[in-house]
Amino acid sequence: MSTVTTCYAKMSELPLSAVAPRGWLRSYLEKQRDGLTGHLEAAGFPFDTPGWGAARVDHKDGDGWWPYEQTGYWMDGMIRCGRLLNDAFLIDKAHQSIDFVLANADPDGYLGPKHMKLPVNQNRWAHAVFFRALMAEYSATGNTAVLEALVKHYRSNTSPHNYLREVCNVEELCWAYAQTGEVDLLQQAVKAYTEYNELSPKADTAMANLLAEKVATEHGVTYNEIGKLGAVLYIYTGEQRYLDAAVHGYQKLDRDQMLIDGVCSSTEMLRGKDPLDSHETCDIADYTWSVGYLLMATGEADYADKIERACFNAAPGAVKSDFTALQYFSCPNQVVADAHSNHNLFYRGRQWMSYRPNPGTECCPGEVNRIMPNYVARMWMRDAGNGLVAALYGPSEIRAQVGAAGQEVTITEETTYPFSEEITFTIQADAPVAFALSLRIPGWTTDATVRLNGQALDLPLTPGTFARIERTFQPGDQLTLTLPMALRLSEWPDGGVGVERGPLVYALRIVEDWQVDTEEPRSTPEFPAWNCYPASSWNFALALDEENLVEVEVYTRAFDGDPWSLETAPIALRVPARRVRGWKIRELTNIIAETVQEISPGVWGPFSKLEQGHYLLTPPLPNPEDLPGRLGKRVEWITLVPYGCTHLRITIFPKG
Repeated sequence: MSTVTTCYAKMSELPLSAVAPRGWLRSYLEKQRDGLTGHLEAAGFPFDTPGWGAARVDHKDGDGWWPYEQTGYWMDGMIRCGRLLNDAFLIDKAHQSIDFVLANADPDGYLGPKHMKLPVNQNRWAHAVFFRALMAEYSATGNTAVLEALVKHYRSNTSPHNYLREVCNVEELCWAYAQTGEVDLLQQAVKAYTEYNELSPKADTAMANLLAEKVATEHGVTYNEIGKLGAVLYIYTGEQRYLDAAVHGYQKLDRDQMLIDGVCSSTEMLRGKDPLDSHETCDIADYTWSVGYLLMATGEADYADKIERACFNAAPGAVKSDFTALQYFSCPNQVVADAHSNHNLFYRGRQWMSYRPNPGTECCPGEVNRIMPNYVARMWMRDAGNGLVAALYGPSEIRAQVGAAGQEVTITEETTYPFSEEITFTIQADAPVAFALSLRIPGWTTDATVRLNGQALDLPLTPGTFARIERTFQPGDQLTLTLPMALRLSEWPDGGVGVERGPLVYALRIVEDWQVDTEEPRSTPEFPAWNCYPASSWNFALALDEENLVEVEVYTRAFDGDPWSLETAPIALRVPARRVRGWKIRELTNIIAETVQEISPGVWGPFSKLEQGHYLLTPPLPNPEDLPGRLGKRVEWITLVPYGCTHLRITIFPKG
């Protein structure tokens, strides 16, 4: 196979084997291993089946693609986590599926369950999900059998990959082209994307609609998975129209659906920015993965800022800190999380906002395993001149061949970021090494500094750019990057206000009363299903504006390696607030649960029905017009902690 490809990306991924997590990042992945990532069978069907590791998965609805989608997510997250940790347990477990698929290819090269060979009802969407696990395995090991099998699969010509989410195979086709240089694979990708646009002109993810100003109402996962494809195609074709469509599509997410925790609302359809709008945990994984392609295609630092915001806020905020339970819908404002607390229109009153191994639907238990391994895998990238780019920050180590001579270098990144402002890079090599090292200067910082061995470097450090340091580095050189984190307020609908500092969003510290849901049949002592209730007051309005931000007190505590816990949060803010009279949990005896539109043909069609029971729901913000008369006279000082440390929270406050 040829290996010469033309690439228009400003930066590209390094092999998965090149980066190793350290510090809190490694601890987080180890918790994944010991929690759901290593033991997702605790979530029940289809994770308690062989999944891709067998010829067929039996289930009550007959053959279908969805069990393979869900287990495919799991395998992708598992193999990446395993390879990043060099953990035999995870690697061996993932290989039960990977090896079975590779060993049971059809004579024509087709991979996967036989009943999904026909390209109908989105069957091949599940392949796009699982094949990312194969891509990860090849990236980590260079095993040519994996690459050859994928190429043969796509050359079997058993699907046009142009129908609904099946078009996501464009990502894998482009990846296979990048590894081999075989032009027919790229031609397949272009053809599939072209036909998708012809067959689906009304879809929000059609290029014409991505470029239009129309507000998107598509299913959130669908929008993120298909919306990125223009950026993927641009990287290998250089066709600007592809990139323009993807860039504008994601600009619209910022405009219309982006929540304070860094992920677009999606329940299950794209919604809005109201304080009660929520997102699927699926979308944390899909949004951050997709925006990574925009980062590579454009080289714009803003996309890396977005990935960090989502991974440092939405991601840990949607899971238990021990990684044994997760939410299906997660919200910036949620003061109750039990089996009947879903306050969103979609299946209102169900368990989808509670923390449990399976909170209602199987996609999110699969997807949650992908988020942080993908973050670690893309922290470091290569630029077009064979230099290195520190795109995303966190404790890590990178080994790569750099510069014109391809000399090996190891860089150790020491930091407790995002909980601290300082990051130190130590460069080791057998001899002096000439290459370019680019450091991201986030858009939220000012007065950043870079010191080399204690001496300040004179170079542009413009917020929202990459600072390029091109020199001959000596073994043992240390670069210290300081990113000052200033407090800032952000405004939200319904008179809401949020508190941010650096890449972190802050939420009210609510004492959490955890109770095992004894009515959940899938609950076990090791992986319980939880109901969680507030055990402290939460009905506060912030007595804070830009003029008195200086009054906010910032507290830090010793960093113990487990920062994403309410009990061990390494940083906290003390802010002035007033209680709001009459702002309390909504208690209902009947509720209307509905879906407002069909998600995909034959799936969760429109319905609306009245259901009776006992429902506790997080209330909306108080009416701004009534708020002044409901405020307590006394100013109290309340504690805010990083959003990702909370399970119950108020993040969007009334302003009083």
